[in-house]
Amino acid sequence: MRSFEELLQESSAIHRHQCAGQVLGVRMATAGCREVGIDEPRSCKKLVVYVEMDRCATDAVQAVTGCSLGKRTLKFLDYGKMAATFVNIETQQAVRILANDEARGLAPRYAPDAANPREAQKQAYRIMPEESLFSIQSVSLQVPEQEMPGYRGARTQCEACGEGINFHREVSLGGRILCIPCARGSFLPSPGHVRSSNGDPKVLLIVGYKKVGKTTLIERLIPELTGRGYRVGTVKHHHSVFPVAVDTRGTDAWRHRQAGAKAAALITPTDVALFYDADGSSSLEEIIANLRQTDIVLVEGFHLEPHAKIAVVGNGHEDWRLRAEENLLATVGPPTFRSPVPSFEPENVAPLADHIEKWMSGNVWVSRSVGRTM
Repeated sequence: MRSFEELLQESSAIHRHQCAGQVLGVRMATAGCREVGIDEPRSCKKLVVYVEMDRCATDAVQAVTGCSLGKRTLKFLDYGKMAATFVNIETQQAVRILANDEARGLAPRYAPDAANPREAQKQAYRIMPEESLFSIQSVSLQVPEQEMPGYRGARTQCEACGEGINFHREVSLGGRILCIPCARGSFLPSPGHVRSSNGDPKVLLIVGYKKVGKTTLIERLIPELTGRGYRVGTVKHHHSVFPVAVDTRGTDAWRHRQAGAKAAALITPTDVALFYDADGSSSLEEIIANLRQTDIVLVEGFHLEPHAKIAVVGNGHEDWRLRAEENLLATVGPPTFRSPVPSFEPENVAPLADHIEKWMSGNVWVSRSVGRTM
C-alpha cells in the first residue's frame, strides 16, 4: 500500500481540504485493509466496506480503498458513529474499527503547540498510537448475495407508485408488493419493513437466566414492532410437560387426537389452533415453519440455536456468559465497557426496535463469541 502521506494528500484533494477527519479516515482505512489481509485495495475486487457515518472520514475511506456506492462495494449505514467495517469477501474476514471517543481528549498531549483544538486533532491523529485511536473488533459478517458487487437480481414493481425496485428492496405488506417509501407512507426512506428473500420470518432469540425479564421484554417489543407494521410471532421454550390444557378434553379436536391423529387443526373465523404430537423431537425450525405468515418471530429461550440473540442481563456474576453468546445482536440491561454489541435499557424499547429493524434489513451484524479489542 502507498505511504500514509501519499494517501492523505490524494484523499484531501478529493475531499477539497485536509482536516482531522481525513487523517482519521486514512488511518482507519489502512488499518482495516491490513486486518483483513488486503495490501492494495484499489486494485482488488474482494473488499466491501460498511461505513457508519456521513462525515469527512468517509471520503477518506473511499479514497484509500477505492470502494464506492456505484460499485456496490461501499455500504452506508446511517448510525452516526465514527466506525467502519471492512470485509474480505474472498476469505470472509471482517473487522469493525471504531474511533475511540477518548482520542479527542488526548489530542493536546500529542500536539501541545497547536493553535486550536481542531488543529491539535489533525496533528495528533497522525502520530497517536493505533490502540489509543481505535478499537478494532473482529466481527461475523457475511455479505448477503443481493448486496454483492455485480449482483443482477430480478426487478419488481411497486403496486402503489408503479416505480421499479431493485436488489430485493421490495416489501410485502397486506398482501401487496410495495417499495419502502410507500410501505412507510413517506417518500423519505426509513429502516425497512423487510422480510427474508425466501419468505421465511426473521428469528430472534431472547435469552437470559430465570426471572431476569425475558418475557417482559417480549411483551414490550410486540406492540412496538406491531405498531411499525410488522407481523410478530412468538415461541416460548418450556422445559417441563405442556403447562396448560389448551386441547380441552372432550372437544372434537381432542377426540380426533385420541382416535390416533398425529395432528389436528381447529379453525374458527378469527383463529387457527394446531395440535400435534412432538414425541420429544420437535425442532425450532419445524415450529417456525408454521409461522410463515409473520415477519419476525421472537423466541424465548433456545439459546443453543444458531439464530441472532438478544441477551437480557443483570448484574449477576454469570452474566458474562450471556455477553459471550454466539450470534449476539444486543444486550438489554446494564452496559459494559467496550461491549462488542450495543446495550439497551429494558424500559425503553424504541431504540432496541430501531436496532432490530436494521438487523432485519441486513444492515447490522452479530458478534462472534470471541472478539479482539485493541
